[in-house]
Amino acid sequence: QVDTVLHNDSAEGNAVYTVNYTDAATLTPCLRAQWNKGQEATKESLAEMEQQLPFPYKGLHPDSGSEFINYQVHGFCRERHIDFTRSRANRKNDNMYVEERNGHVVRKWIGYLPLTCREAVDALNDVYAVLIPYLLHFQAVRRTASKEKVLSKYVRTYEKKGKTPYARILEHEAVPEESKERLKREHAGLNPLKLKREIDRRIAHLYAVQKRYGNRNG
Repeated sequence: QVDTVLHNDSAEGNAVYTVNYTDAATLTPCLRAQWNKGQEATKESLAEMEQQLPFPYKGLHPDSGSEFINYQVHGFCRERHIDFTRSRANRKNDNMYVEERNGHVVRKWIGYLPLTCREAVDALNDVYAVLIPYLLHFQAVRRTASKEKVLSKYVRTYEKKGKTPYARILEHEAVPEESKERLKREHAGLNPLKLKREIDRRIAHLYAVQKRYGNRNG
C-alpha cells in the first residue's frame, strides 16, 4: 500500500511530500521525500524505493490521488510487471495499513513542521535513510486486524503481540531466502541506540534547514 503525506499547513503552494510505502504482509516500511507530488517526481520516488526494499515490489495499491493515477506511474508498474490496484472511493479500510503508518511513522517522527524549501527534500531523505532500518529491525508493530466504522468513528482491533517487520519477513514463506540472509547480515551490524541518536541528529538538521531556507518558497 502506498500514500503521500504533505508537509505543509495548506495544499496550496510548493512543499515537500513523503511517499509512504507499507507492505501489507510484513508491515515493512519505505519512505521517500520529494518536491511536490508531480507524476514524474512520484515515479522517481517509487524507483528509488524499489532499490531500498528487502524484496521486490509485487504490487502497488494507492488511493485515487493524481500523483499515482497517471501514465508515468502506470507505465512504471507495467514495465516491471507490478500489479497496480487502487482503493475504492470512500473506503478507507482498503488502505488502512499505510494510512495508519502515516500517523504512527511520518507524523510521529517528523511532526507537523511545514517543509517549504527544496533543500528540505535531501535533509528529509537523510533522516529516512536511518529511520527505515531502525523501524524495520527494532520497532515492533501490532498488526491491525480490522477497522470498522461505528457511528461517526473508526474502531480498530489489533493482534495481541507485536513483531518487528524484520521478524515478519523472516517468518514469511514468500520472501526469498537470499533476501532473508541479506537482512540477517544487516541486522547483525546494527546498533539501535546509535541509530536512534543519528535519527535525532538528522531531524534536528532538517529543522535547521527549514529554518534557514524556508522563507523562500521555491
